[in-house]
Amino acid sequence: MAQSTGPLSFTEQFALRNLGNNKFETINNPQRMGNPSNIAYGGYALDTACKAACLSVPEGYHLYSMLGNYLGPAYTDRPLRVSVREIRQTRTFATRQVEISQERDDGKKRTCLMGLADFQVQEQAALLKYSRAPNESYPHWKDCPTQHDAEQKLLDEGKISQVLLDAHTANFSLMPAIFDQRSIPSSIFAQNLYGMAKYLPHSQDSLPLAKRTTADWFRCHQPLPTTADHTTNLAFLIDGAIAFTPLSFSHLFFEDVAAVSSLDFALRFFINDVDVTQWHLREMSTTVGAEGRSFGESWVWDERGRAVAYMSQQSILRPKVERKERAEKL
Repeated sequence: MAQSTGPLSFTEQFALRNLGNNKFETINNPQRMGNPSNIAYGGYALDTACKAACLSVPEGYHLYSMLGNYLGPAYTDRPLRVSVREIRQTRTFATRQVEISQERDDGKKRTCLMGLADFQVQEQAALLKYSRAPNESYPHWKDCPTQHDAEQKLLDEGKISQVLLDAHTANFSLMPAIFDQRSIPSSIFAQNLYGMAKYLPHSQDSLPLAKRTTADWFRCHQPLPTTADHTTNLAFLIDGAIAFTPLSFSHLFFEDVAAVSSLDFALRFFINDVDVTQWHLREMSTTVGAEGRSFGESWVWDERGRAVAYMSQQSILRPKVERKERAEKL
């Protein structure tokens, strides 16, 4: 199976081969992002599950909810396989169970994700229309620097080194290949390079961790031919960085923990006419940390102020065991 070696469009990255009986396989292998281990970005498994579920329902059904669990990391040297099972199909609603897996070296199946996707046909009218606003009042995207300019400013001011910036660019290269992003100066990620410059103070240090937020503007700069492509593109974006948000907010990063990765997810869409080629605002926060886990949220609004999508996740956040403590446990 071909590993994606050159710059592929979003649609090409998530092209599926139909194996029949609601089974699919990705044509290109998933890629790594944001995790120092050589495993695929979790958005690949989620996005593939969303797309396969969308392909399994009749025309006119819109994804509004997908709940599930990340059961293990996906590898970057092999394709993802998808199995979709019909749970419910009525004139109004459809529910699909989706399983993402990869073939192990011994030929056995290894499940990476299990989820339930719910769809609904377009309602004729809405009794009420309302949505919550962001926690902060953010500047318009036109008044915000590009991601590149914000990072270059940190470099020019001597706050980060070229080596660190190069490492960040390598770790997060997938996003700028797909999205235009505008950095909001008051946000934590803009001030500490997504947490990689953990030694830098940020303007929310005086706030309790559960009150801190980070936000940015984004849009997909590639053409997306179908409604399913817009939906899955947003799923790919909204999954990003939730797991390590508590680290980045707390002057910590991957090297400071034994494990950090998403365990489960609740993805919800609030509108049917998603168009990710238009500018959207994303705001992220983390509200609970306990029992070796964290709970984080990501909200997305369009320029009209409509809440478009939401994702919450619990993630493993396991502290390192010091050598002396480890020896005592042995």
